[in-house]
Amino acid sequence: MRIYFELPMDTNTIEEDTIWSYSLEPSFGEAVALGYDRLTEFPDRMPRYHDLIRKAGQTGPTLGKLMAVFLPPVLVCKNNRLLKLFQHTVEIMLKKGTYTLAAPLEFLSIMLDAGDIKSALIYLRLLSEIFSQDFSYNQSLRLCYLLPKALGDFPPEKRTWQIRQLRRVVREDIRLAELFSDGMKKGLCLLSEKELSRFITMGLTKFRLNPDSGKKFFSLESKLGRDSCTEMQSTVLLAQIQQSLNRYLRARIGTQISVRSMASVKDAAAENQMVVSDGKFIYLPDEISLFSEKHENMEIYKCLTKLESAYYEFHTFDFDLEKALRRSGTFICPSEISTENLSDMERFFGFFPIKNFACDLFTIFEHGRIRVLLHRNYPGIIRQILPMLQREAVRMYQNTPLFMLYARIALDMRPETGIEKLIEAYAALFERKIGEDDSVESCAELVFETYQNAMLNLISELYVPLNIPFGRILRPDLAYQSFREVERIAETVKNRLKEKGIQIYKSDIKKLMIRNSGRLSADELKELIFREAQNTENEAEPDLSWLVLSDIQPDIPMEEVPVSGTVFWYKEWDTHLNDYLHQHVRVSDRFVDGIENDFYPAALRRHQGLVRKIRYAFELLKPEGLVILRNWTEGDQFDYRALLDFVMDKKAKLMPSDRLYIKRIKQDRDVAVLLLVDMSRSTANAVPGNDASVMDVEKQALVLFCEALEVVGDAFSIAGFSGTGRLGLDYFRIKNFDEAMNETVRSRISAMSPQRSTRMGGAIRHAAAQIRNYPAKVRLLLVLGDGFPNDADYKEQYAIDDTHKAICEARSENIHVKAITVNLDETPMLDELYGSVHHNVISDVRELPDKLLRIYSALTR
Repeated sequence: MRIYFELPMDTNTIEEDTIWSYSLEPSFGEAVALGYDRLTEFPDRMPRYHDLIRKAGQTGPTLGKLMAVFLPPVLVCKNNRLLKLFQHTVEIMLKKGTYTLAAPLEFLSIMLDAGDIKSALIYLRLLSEIFSQDFSYNQSLRLCYLLPKALGDFPPEKRTWQIRQLRRVVREDIRLAELFSDGMKKGLCLLSEKELSRFITMGLTKFRLNPDSGKKFFSLESKLGRDSCTEMQSTVLLAQIQQSLNRYLRARIGTQISVRSMASVKDAAAENQMVVSDGKFIYLPDEISLFSEKHENMEIYKCLTKLESAYYEFHTFDFDLEKALRRSGTFICPSEISTENLSDMERFFGFFPIKNFACDLFTIFEHGRIRVLLHRNYPGIIRQILPMLQREAVRMYQNTPLFMLYARIALDMRPETGIEKLIEAYAALFERKIGEDDSVESCAELVFETYQNAMLNLISELYVPLNIPFGRILRPDLAYQSFREVERIAETVKNRLKEKGIQIYKSDIKKLMIRNSGRLSADELKELIFREAQNTENEAEPDLSWLVLSDIQPDIPMEEVPVSGTVFWYKEWDTHLNDYLHQHVRVSDRFVDGIENDFYPAALRRHQGLVRKIRYAFELLKPEGLVILRNWTEGDQFDYRALLDFVMDKKAKLMPSDRLYIKRIKQDRDVAVLLLVDMSRSTANAVPGNDASVMDVEKQALVLFCEALEVVGDAFSIAGFSGTGRLGLDYFRIKNFDEAMNETVRSRISAMSPQRSTRMGGAIRHAAAQIRNYPAKVRLLLVLGDGFPNDADYKEQYAIDDTHKAICEARSENIHVKAITVNLDETPMLDELYGSVHHNVISDVRELPDKLLRIYSALTR
């Protein structure tokens, strides 16, 4: 291909062009100046730019400005074929009018800036073919808007051949372009190159036989079109399988980890990673189309999720550097490596001269450990996923020692390498070490033992990074960023304990905190220390009388109010003093961070019969809007029935009534409801005779509440509460009164999980303060929990009396307080807590509609 190289221009010509263009129109001059600035690094392209903008400017400043803006991206490509095609296409489009250029050329610039010259060339051919045809001004205007928008939705990696198929369509009939675009949005975009070509061939055949049938086929409006697309489709979207993957994760590892799109991870695409995770989410591609069969692509999603979830089941990211160093007998001070923004695993790699090489060795051994543990615990899973990984390894074969070692240890393959003895020696060492200790720290020991030897044998030439099937590299950096604050707190606690002569690993504290949603209490810490002490040679219990959290973690927010929360202080009733303790309880008020999973829609599907029932029942509570009152002496208009009676009475010589009018009075519901949910640790307990926990039942009840209250139209708010001690009461906002029931609120409901203890009095006082100021005639505080209040120094009669006092205070302000209790037998103490007619007990969410309707209709009609 020939490329023009021209002599650079002098600055006088650039100045003259800028002044000349500015004299025609200021915006034209600005565009020329910016264009020359863009070409500063390509001075040999400036003469061509000068010629073309001069020529365009002589036609008019509008065309001149367009060329000044859109020529530089073409010229910097230094592709003569592209430039000629650009000029040819512009000439054709100008026959329709200058108005056709702006939007199509803007999209061309976007492609060129992204380096997609191949798609740009075929796009220009498409434009020239389309605008060579005869059609009306309105059609032309429509195409100028449609084409860039439609092609902008094409994935860059598929754009070239998808535009090629669009060219086939418009050659047949220009009117099919928009129908093709509609079909792409509905599912044609998921077809592979061969599948889309076959679909277009079928569509063109049908169009020639019956234009109307062909149009519906292309736009997927016809059943035949939809069925053909589905039958041909091999691509699987993450959205199609996301819910089932989330259900699998909950069943497998039981944590709040869910699946999310890989688009959320900035550098994953550049690294060709198909799966990564950060401790909160497993990230997968938006779509997978590696295989020609749909079920095979779906299987990739499932296998990658199963493999990645093994990191959490087998504690890969709980790697503890101090534990690894101690077990390996390596005497390196961890403080020698910078700890700033680095996980323990990254700090470990920093011990070695070539960090990436150490990381690759660790990945080999860790993937091998995962394979061994999966084979031991889930032989069915390993039989399913290992052949897929082995096939991918064969496809991407690398003739490097590291790849051979990975194939042997991680994938249980035995390729002929020429260094079989060395590979088998490493494999034997791995199997012996994992057989003795299958913790993640064993992989660090293996790296220490093999690094130097591996350096001599495997890096005789330049080090080549390991390429792993499906890009399944470890990303400890993502896991660290997700739990950075937990890491900091765990490190602080560990160091404070070490000062007191107590040895405990940071990873153990971190696991405890993550399990408790980032919280750390003195009792749990003591229990952990006792357990560690019993595992040592000296089984004598250490003296922990000094162990008070305020001593060892005064600056740790686990017992303090988070910076993001607003602080409120409330009184508490002391039944022993028979008086209030003023400013005694500190409440931290903040929003819950939502999570993306399918809990809310799954609950709607699971209880769709209950949802219909409760919606219908609450629909009947809605007022009719206007109430007609008859027999009034004055009103909006005559009551014609009363007028008839008046006439009849007159004729009968009777005294007629003067109540001849009707009144129409607008009837509105004026109700506000606050749903207060117990989120204490005890809500993790299972409900007898039910697979669900108390928290599951509470969340399902919330879903039904929301659906019911949305129907009736009443203002409602949702909040949860938990805490530890009088200074650590948390009030979690789920939905405010003025907040719409949107995806954000649904994600907060999904994120609700058991927390700590139940200091109910303070929570009720704070909830009453929220609803007290809401302008409504009827105000209802509905408490949803699993039993009685219980907290540090807040138990039995003391807690019951304070909670009862708080309820009485709310009722004195005309706030109705009712309770629905889950998983608790009827007991007289509930009467003492709420009052004899102010509570209901359920053990199954199916009991909720009748109970809720009875409470609600009695109070709010």
